[in-house]
Amino acid sequence: MPSRKSGLAVVAVVAAFALAGCGTTEDDLFSNLNGTGSGDAEGADAPTPALNTPKGDAPPNYFDNNRVRQPGEMGPEDEKKARRKAVEVDRVLSELRLAGKVGPGDVRPALEQLAGSAHVAVGNRLVGVGTRKAEGSDFGIWIGTSACVTGAVSKDRVWATANGHYLETGCMPPAPAH
Repeated sequence: MPSRKSGLAVVAVVAAFALAGCGTTEDDLFSNLNGTGSGDAEGADAPTPALNTPKGDAPPNYFDNNRVRQPGEMGPEDEKKARRKAVEVDRVLSELRLAGKVGPGDVRPALEQLAGSAHVAVGNRLVGVGTRKAEGSDFGIWIGTSACVTGAVSKDRVWATANGHYLETGCMPPAPAH
């Protein structure tokens, strides 16, 4: 009959292995719960990371959960047009800003004239979690089939950037979330 002392020793060894994970880290233990970890089985294909996955320190699945907040890819021709248009937009809106005209009623006509037949969206500039109005306007101009000029104008500055379409909101950046 085993002694009480040897029974405790067995329990202690088993507990130590369980807590230590037999040489695996906590990340390794739980890495494949959602099917994203690499398998140890021979011939298992490791998933390829998303092309736009940001480098650096971020919470797990941050990029996936915020995908709708990232602009899409631009086609080469659309990108060239959008970059040129962003410079023009910056110039026109800088003139309006210096004249103190930064509201949607002043910005929309200037952008529509500059954009020609392209679709233009202009709204109140929102701050915080997208519920508090600030002085100025947000805007988005569709360029070709894949690009936008997106930005804002306030009494202090002008932003105009060439980027791809947002997944859910087109050329207007999505409102901030929690």
